[in-house]
Amino acid sequence: MKIALCGPPHSGKSVLRQRLKQALLAQNPNLYPYILSANPDGEGSWFQHAYHTNPASAAANKNQAKQKWSPEHANLYAGWVRNTASPLTLIDLGGVIDTYNQQICAAATHAILLAPAESAFPPWRQFCQQCNLTILAELISDYPATADSILPATQPFRARIHHLERGDLQSPRPAIDALAAHILAAL
Repeated sequence: MKIALCGPPHSGKSVLRQRLKQALLAQNPNLYPYILSANPDGEGSWFQHAYHTNPASAAANKNQAKQKWSPEHANLYAGWVRNTASPLTLIDLGGVIDTYNQQICAAATHAILLAPAESAFPPWRQFCQQCNLTILAELISDYPATADSILPATQPFRARIHHLERGDLQSPRPAIDALAAHILAAL
């Protein structure tokens, strides 16, 4: 299963990616999710842990690694998605609907949508339809909220996730734990 994390910029996709990886490993230590950072924003899979340890150094390294989008990046990232043989891959996309992200998602199978409001989902749903991705979950990133909430059982899985903050790798996230269980059940 190759899952693209989709949604507008600054909605918490990279933070979700790290927290979801932790939740998946906690629930099934034998299934290590492969992480692909398919965005030249400089925020690789190393970033969340580095930010937790030393925010200033992590930010400086991110700025140094940041690059502009190019066809070469899209080809490279698309190749990574196409060639991974891992049973579970999480693909952290950039927050723009464009031909680069369509190219990257051509070999993906599923998507998780994350946005600050329900109104941001329609263009991403259309993007997923164009890329032939099955939407596993639609998540509202509710930064100021004080707790997660899981919406009644529906397809796709739906929840509100609060305070997706860089460097916060420890606080309980019941919606992310439930999402991990949902993914594992779908494998």
